[in-house]
Amino acid sequence: MYAEVMIATNTFFNYTVLAFANKVGWIENQKRYLFLSALTAGVITVVFSHHLGTLFLSFFIMITIAFWRKRSQIVKAIILTLLASVFAGGLLTAIAPMYNSSNNLFMIINFALIATGGLYFLTKHILHLNISNTERQLLYSSTVTLFGISKNLTLFIDSGNVCKEPLSNDPVHFVAADMLKDILPEILFQTISEWEFDRSTGMDKLPKEYASKLRLIPIATIQKHKTWVVGIKYDQWIIGDQSLPKGYIVMTKAKEKFPHEADGILHSSSYFHLKKRSVG
Repeated sequence: MYAEVMIATNTFFNYTVLAFANKVGWIENQKRYLFLSALTAGVITVVFSHHLGTLFLSFFIMITIAFWRKRSQIVKAIILTLLASVFAGGLLTAIAPMYNSSNNLFMIINFALIATGGLYFLTKHILHLNISNTERQLLYSSTVTLFGISKNLTLFIDSGNVCKEPLSNDPVHFVAADMLKDILPEILFQTISEWEFDRSTGMDKLPKEYASKLRLIPIATIQKHKTWVVGIKYDQWIIGDQSLPKGYIVMTKAKEKFPHEADGILHSSSYFHLKKRSVG
């Protein structure tokens, strides 16, 4: 039982370190490779814990499995992984005296959770700073395609927009309804414009022929009021010569509230996707 807990704890910690490097470095490797890498390194660390070279071996194997498909960015991945490990190590060193009298297993699990939480908040802070420091460059001309019809839109990337479709985890973008009126089917535009969330009916009032393209998406208003809106899955969204990842559009009525007279706001992750593509 002790070995299983140690493997799980090591895997948990390794995955968090790798996820930090993957996110902050805009490497965008698939999560299954990160998890497989974290698990493999965790098993090696526990099984061969009495060997001097285990630490170096597990680190080498972890990096190789996690980022073998991103060989051009392997050096960046190594540096960021080491930085994350140093940060976590420093954090744990600072709090270690608080656990002098604690059970070893309790201490290990707590250390893993604290280090993971610290790296998570560090990642969020770095990503937010990156967006905020380049806010003036976040206005983009784009072409969105809905139901086979395209239209040019000027969009602003909003660091505060972290809304996602809950089932697919795809990003949600907000666009002024008036800008979509001439590219959406008339009956769909009218129905969504008049639609209000009703727990008993859900999406029953929306046209059935478009159901596969629609999703209910939870949002919180500025007043912290939680409600549901209708998201429309777009066919394609081009910015420059790059395509945004698949996602959803939510129509809004207040175009004048968008920054820099934009037609809408993109999800915050769009910045890292576009930045990564432009340098990768």
